[in-house]
Amino acid sequence: MLDFDGVTHPDTADSDQLFCRTPLLWQIMRACPAVQVVFSTSWREIHRPDELLDFTTFGGGEDLARRFIGQTPIIVKEPGAFIHGHVYKREDECREWLRINGGTNQPWLALDDIDYWFRGPNLHLVDHLTGLTDADVTAIIERIQL
Repeated sequence: MLDFDGVTHPDTADSDQLFCRTPLLWQIMRACPAVQVVFSTSWREIHRPDELLDFTTFGGGEDLARRFIGQTPIIVKEPGAFIHGHVYKREDECREWLRINGGTNQPWLALDDIDYWFRGPNLHLVDHLTGLTDADVTAIIERIQL
């Protein structure tokens, strides 16, 4: 499950830096050929699936396009839900995608920079100031290949 801001580029990236970390995502995908990617980014709310695919494959990852297999549904939480504690919105959307697509028993990992959107161990937290780093790549590959 893939977030964009804070993962595929630093959260504070200028427009010319957007998706500057996607080559690191490609490294992970090439090292783990069974991995498929689902877009969980909020960008899915304003961009078409083909645009999301272009953002993440353009410039050297085109051969990986078939492994981007969808996007999570958008689950709207009630207003003020944070008043009563964490909402875990992104994890709920990831789990709903898995349920709809028959993957509830499949292992999954979310690459995201916001920890309070997740409750379980399925998150690899990326530093929003840098986006993916070489250290993240190593840790993610090791985790997937266990």
